[in-house]
Amino acid sequence: MARFGPGGWWIAGLVGVIVLVVFHGALQGDFVYDDFPRIVEAESRLTTLWPPSWLSDGQRPVVRLSLALNHRAGGLDPFGYHVFNLCLHAAAAVLVCLVVFEGARRLAHRGIAAGSRRSRLLVAAAVSLLWALHPVQTSTATYVIQRAESLAGFFSLLAVYALLRGDRSHRVPTGVIVIASVVMALGAKPSAVILPAMLLVVDWSVLTGSLRETLRRRGLMHLAAWSCLGVLFATGAVSSLWRSEGVAGAGFTQAGSTPWQYAASQVSAAAIYAKIALDPSAMSIDHGVDVLRPGWTRPVGVVIVLSLIGLAIGGFARNRWWWCLPAITMLVMIPTSSIVPLADPVADQRLHLSLLPVIIGVVVLVRQVVGRLPAGATRPAGIVLAILFIAVLAAEAAAVRARNADYADPRRLWDEVVARRPDHVRGLVNRASVALREDRYVDAARDLRAAGDLQPGNPVVIMNLAVLDLRDGRAEDALRRLDVVGSVGREDSLLHAARADALRDLGRFEEAVVACEAALLIEPANVRIRIVMGNALAECGRLADAATVFRAAAEVARDPALRASARFNEGNMYFIQNRMADAMIAYGAALAADSSHSRAAQGLEEARRREE
Repeated sequence: MARFGPGGWWIAGLVGVIVLVVFHGALQGDFVYDDFPRIVEAESRLTTLWPPSWLSDGQRPVVRLSLALNHRAGGLDPFGYHVFNLCLHAAAAVLVCLVVFEGARRLAHRGIAAGSRRSRLLVAAAVSLLWALHPVQTSTATYVIQRAESLAGFFSLLAVYALLRGDRSHRVPTGVIVIASVVMALGAKPSAVILPAMLLVVDWSVLTGSLRETLRRRGLMHLAAWSCLGVLFATGAVSSLWRSEGVAGAGFTQAGSTPWQYAASQVSAAAIYAKIALDPSAMSIDHGVDVLRPGWTRPVGVVIVLSLIGLAIGGFARNRWWWCLPAITMLVMIPTSSIVPLADPVADQRLHLSLLPVIIGVVVLVRQVVGRLPAGATRPAGIVLAILFIAVLAAEAAAVRARNADYADPRRLWDEVVARRPDHVRGLVNRASVALREDRYVDAARDLRAAGDLQPGNPVVIMNLAVLDLRDGRAEDALRRLDVVGSVGREDSLLHAARADALRDLGRFEEAVVACEAALLIEPANVRIRIVMGNALAECGRLADAATVFRAAAEVARDPALRASARFNEGNMYFIQNRMADAMIAYGAALAADSSHSRAAQGLEEARRREE
């Protein structure tokens, strides 16, 4: 049977280029939502590649490694992170093209599927474009931290392709690629726990048609793939199945529900996913739990789930290869429905890979219908189908551009969430966070007060209100709020840093130093906290200690402006102590980091004059 060939690679390359062109608007996006706690606020954990702190992430070391590489290349500039996500998505689209072509080729080899190499290439290209350009893919291609889903999907596709492409003469290389891909997928996201089962289903349905023959040919490889689930134990992901903290867990220990209740809620979630697949305007960066409350979701979800089960059983009973499509759809959705703990019952990114078998099924069905038409009707039907295909791709591309524009303006993302559900506390809080970053304090205060009325004890609301109090000069009010947050166990670096600011404003400088020390125990490489601590030490009169802290802040700062600020402050400490030689060195280092730092230039000139 004909392999992919040069012409096939040209088509696959064209698919990748089209994806890059359509999604290029993603490069204009900033960090949003979970990007901040997992990238921006976690910067200190992304600064080194060795020793490999990213291996101790607990669930997603592959994601952490990719973030560390991004940070090494460009610090916290969102552009590089978006470039990585976009290239990953384009590469996945190319892989989909390869997987579909190779699957069709192997089916033809078994005498199950008919058609020429050209028709297989067209089907592969159609599937990959319909899948990759669906606007729901912005939830992984544009939303930076959701590269976890993209990476798990990419390595899952790579494992499937290696399985389909391999043969008896390349048994060892095939096995190595498959097992390495399984490990990488598991290291990207624990939901890849289904990958060994998915490989077995593909092998059984597409390559051999028999479980016995599958195990005879590749039993050791499948055993090794299942053994890779030990990676979940090594990374600590398995323990998270029964360990939940506050409202962060779901699955086996979701706060306020049993595992069965959570799994049952996912029947309704299936209806929401179907709606999103057909109507991308239903997408949301944060659906919340209320999205499952409409009465139509449960019966529609039951129909969808039973239909998938019925198709899988029916196809299996009739020994049809396509039984793998509904089976894989359910397999991919199961971990994010009831196995791997999740705080949100519905999330757009969970459609990333599960959408693929659905699209394959639709394209194959259409192809079979057209193939059974009378000879005279085939050409007109093909023309109509081509026009419809182009129209669908154009609609997808327009929706992708619109969604990427939303990601480029986070205010629009959260306006959409709050407009749909005005009582969505998390939506109000995150819209307020956007307003705070844009210095729209009145808007932030309005949303935070509304969220506080809905959930008076919400620690995130209280912390943000404390930030507003500090801005307005109400340090005592801010400190009272922060003490309340601390009393319910909200112990993180941001809490202590905010307390340090409040204590400084109240003139309680020694206590501010202690608060900074507590923050640095949690996040030792946080440059801003070190600068706050240096200022507090200076106000206590501990100038030598302050200079040491400022110097340490400069050593870990990747941002030139922050590094210049820290060295300038260090120079001031030496200047006050009349250590002009040390002051000149510090001021010079500040200017080396930021040549436009006029105050450092003035300090250097004055230090030189006094030294003479």
